[in-house]
Parts: sequence; structure tokens; C-alpha cells
Amino acid sequence: MNHNPVDPMWPEFKPLWRGLQKAGSPMVLGGGYGLMLKQRWLTLNAAVPMAVPMERWLDATPRVTKDVDIVVGLDLIGSREAQRRMAEAMRDCGFQVSRENPRWQFQKKLSESRELRVEFHSCIPEPGEEHLRTDGVRVKHSPSLGSSGIHGRQNPEAAGADLHAFSFELDGVAIQVPNPVTWCNMKLTAMRDRRQRAEDPDRDEDYREFQRNAAVKHAQDVCRAVAMTTRDESDRARAVVKRIRDTRTYREAAVICHESFGGRNSWGARMSRSMWQDDDTRLILGILHAWYV
Repeated sequence: MNHNPVDPMWPEFKPLWRGLQKAGSPMVLGGGYGLMLKQRWLTLNAAVPMAVPMERWLDATPRVTKDVDIVVGLDLIGSREAQRRMAEAMRDCGFQVSRENPRWQFQKKLSESRELRVEFHSCIPEPGEEHLRTDGVRVKHSPSLGSSGIHGRQNPEAAGADLHAFSFELDGVAIQVPNPVTWCNMKLTAMRDRRQRAEDPDRDEDYREFQRNAAVKHAQDVCRAVAMTTRDESDRARAVVKRIRDTRTYREAAVICHESFGGRNSWGARMSRSMWQDDDTRLILGILHAWYV
């Protein structure tokens, strides 16, 4: 088991995150990279109680990712000053706006074969919220800031990401990641979307295989998020569920959970079987089902 992997993204992420934090909060690091950093912190702080202790994992090697997913609070998108600071941080660290997804996706070429991508996500604002507007894909400042700000890709699954966010420090950098329930909402939805794309008969086999592999990675990330749930997070999970259970995305995630993680031989459990002992797999599934009753 590899408990302390080399993280080639850290030298790029560390100054960027510090620069972005000058804009204020809430700003929460999600995605596979957020899971990796939380795992790294828990490995360094082995006395912190968690659902499945790291020494019980059959495979504790974090999956490789080249993406950084950041959930940005609507207050930051609606603030001209916060927008200025975030755009400044991206420029100072050498990131450029993606042509395909302008203002919410940024890229930095590290070498001929390596590229780092940063994506900003946000919840969907209520109609008429001051200084905010949407175009069906992005949440933006109103009035437009042109090229001087950032947008958030609409991500309804991120609802509650900053609610009881988990805070820790690595190498002098303060980091916040989502509570595990919201993290599972995002990962379950991403897993379902990838599985659906993998079944598209109009796409070639290489595309479908890529989507199948991505779906498996998201399924394993669901299990990682549960396994790394600390005792404090477990105590607060019920409060998180209570706050978000009436949202459409929570209800959809519950359906996905029961379809894909319905038992030891369910698809999601089988795709993650190599990572967990049988007793721990049952524990992970039990926690999931308690969150998605």
C-alpha cells in the first residue's frame, strides 16, 4: 500500500490556493484531488478516528488526477472585489482561460505531455439574487465583469458543500473539503453520467471504454469518501442530510446509490472490491444506505 505518494500537483496547487484564498470564503476543494489531500492529511494524522482506518485498506494508492475542482460560494461570485482577486490569482500562477469553457475552466501547460486544469463550480442561485445571473451553464457576476472575473459552472450536486466542511492544514496551507454526504452526491451523479455515456451506441469503443473507466474511478471515490469519514463528520452527517434531503439532487443521488451500491454484489461494490476487505465493504455500504434512506 502506498500511503505517502509523491504529489506532482502540489507545487502548482499550493501557491494557487493561497492566492485564491485572498478572495474570501466559502471556497471548498472537491474532486479527486481534494480526496487525495484529505487522505494525505489523515495518513499523517493516524490517530484521527475514521470509518475504515488506513491500515485496513487493501489499496490505499490515491488515483492520479490532473484536475482541480473548486466549489465557490455565490457570495464570492457576486463580489466584484473577490472576482478581481480570483482572476488575479489565476493570472499570477500562469493559468489561462479555456476556450471550450471560458471563465469557469482554466488551464496551465506544465510540459509537452502534462497540463493542469482548474474548474470552478457553484450552486444555482435563486432567481433575482443581487449581482448574480445564469446562462443555463454558468453562474456569473451581474453586471458582467468581462475578462476580469471568473464564473462558476452550475453544479446543483454541490448544494451544502460548505456545510460542516472538513478543514485541515498541509504544509502551512489551510484547506477545506466538502462534507462526505455532499461529496458522495457529486461523485454518485458523476458516476451515473459516465455510465450513461459509456452506453452511447453512436460513439466508438475507445470513447465508451474511457467513460467506463471514469465511472469506475468515481465509484471508487464514493467508497473513499465514506471510508475517510471522520468521527466528527459522522456525527454531523445527519444534520447535513436534514438540510439537503429535499433537494432534487439528493433524491437523485439516493436512487443512484441504491441502484449501484445496493449490496455486496452490486456494480459499485464490485468495482471497488479490490480496495476493501469484506467486513469493510459491508460497513461502507451500510453508511451509504444510512445517508440515503
